[in-house]
Amino acid sequence: MKKRKLSAMLLSLTLVLAVTACGSGGNSASNSKPGATDATPDAGNKPAVKEQVTLKISTWQTDAKAKWSSIIPEFEKKHPNIKVELDLLNEKGDSVASMQKLDLMAASNDPLDIIELPYTNYSQRADIGLLEPLEGFIEKDGYKYEDEYLVDTKVNGTIYALPSSMQRWFVLLNKDMLDEAGLPVPTDWTWKEFEDYALKLTAGEGATKRYGAYLHNWPDYFQLQLMSKASNNTFLKADGTSNATEPLLKTNLEMMKKMMYEDKSASMYEDIISQKLAYRNQYFNKLAAMLPMGDWMVAESGGTDAIPATFVTAFAPLPKLEGETHHYSPVQPTYMSVAAKSKNKEAAYTFIRWYTSEGLEIGGRVFSGWAKSDTGKLVDTIVAGTKDSSKIDVASLKYTMENTTPGDAPVPAKYADEAKNVVIPEAELYILGKQDVDKTITSIDNKIAEVIKNNSGN
Repeated sequence: MKKRKLSAMLLSLTLVLAVTACGSGGNSASNSKPGATDATPDAGNKPAVKEQVTLKISTWQTDAKAKWSSIIPEFEKKHPNIKVELDLLNEKGDSVASMQKLDLMAASNDPLDIIELPYTNYSQRADIGLLEPLEGFIEKDGYKYEDEYLVDTKVNGTIYALPSSMQRWFVLLNKDMLDEAGLPVPTDWTWKEFEDYALKLTAGEGATKRYGAYLHNWPDYFQLQLMSKASNNTFLKADGTSNATEPLLKTNLEMMKKMMYEDKSASMYEDIISQKLAYRNQYFNKLAAMLPMGDWMVAESGGTDAIPATFVTAFAPLPKLEGETHHYSPVQPTYMSVAAKSKNKEAAYTFIRWYTSEGLEIGGRVFSGWAKSDTGKLVDTIVAGTKDSSKIDVASLKYTMENTTPGDAPVPAKYADEAKNVVIPEAELYILGKQDVDKTITSIDNKIAEVIKNNSGN
């Protein structure tokens, strides 16, 4: 029933966008030069729009996370004729709820200008015509996309977004616990060595037991070793087909089960789901010594008002695969787009070009997808903005960021989230001892294939 309702909603949205496009008088970057009467934008250094306009940024990212209150005024100083208003789609920063609201707004023909989209929500919105093609703006701006940005944002050969933040994964480690166990901060390690570290860092018993590692119940953790590949590093291959039969998926599931139930060096899975454990609490409350996680945690590793940091966090690259020379990590960009039905597309583009280059660094919270970003300087900015920068081992953080090689990051298929979600119940059956690993892999492969088939006509 939910699927039929979603399909109906998306069909309605598509029709609304089609009607809007037909009545737009050809004001699309794909079939005319954008903003013919406006000045040329140049990555935000000169005003690009002459008339006074007001734009909305529709996003799930709260000010606490994205620092809009610092970023927007800086843009408005450079572009006094463009006023930017934050349209927070969900007060709690829930990206799923925010995308649902965005779809309803689009279907209801609500005003939209700038749209920020999470990693797996971009291609679907591009496919249904919600986003404006950007080639015309880029050509007018006079730069080559591949010289400016680190990830490809093309959907069916067309650029509909510029990448803003670009998340990488690494491992956070409690430095005090490493010192206590006589272990150095890892700089070049494998997943087997990760398991060994977890064993050596495990201590105590009962409710206060400290586990060597915490592996959360997100789908990402079921594919951790896949994430260490240079390419085809998710449940789906780059061509959108199932990647479930890649041997590393089986190896990773076996590693998780072994750590949880044989080595007892990671929190047991039934505790994670029954007690609704939160990864931040497990790590910052010293119940786990290591935490594989995305780089948004840099800004939190100095503590927050909710969870203060009481120890120094060190960082290590995501473990590499046996025989591999590089530490790879998947990159998960956030996408900034111009709404196809915005009445101020030139101004909206001016903002996203500025934001995805120099603007993102002003916020000092996340790492950038801009090729010209100074990662070392950005680390210093992010660390300086934390609650207690003394709780961050900056040297290991800089080493990790400099020695992590981004894996290939094609735009996820529009059914990527759906494919990830069907993995969860099958993986859980194996980890909880209710299904053998070979049957689990076969079931995952079949279910992903079914998702692909169900989306093939959309």
